[in-house]
Amino acid sequence: GATNPANAAEGTLRKLFAESIEANSVHGSDSAENAAIEIAQFFSGNEIVG
Repeated sequence: GATNPANAAEGTLRKLFAESIEANSVHGSDSAENAAIEIAQFFSGNEIVG
C-alpha cells in the first residue's frame, strides 16, 4: 500500500493511525533480506521467537 498515510486506503492501519510519512504507525519491509536487517536493528536474538 501507500507509504504516505494521506494516500493510504480507507480503513487501513496506516490511514487510521499514521500522522505523516516520518511518524508512521506501520512498517513493511520490501524484502525478506531487508526485514532481517531491520529486525536486527530493534531486537536482540533472544527477543525473537519463531
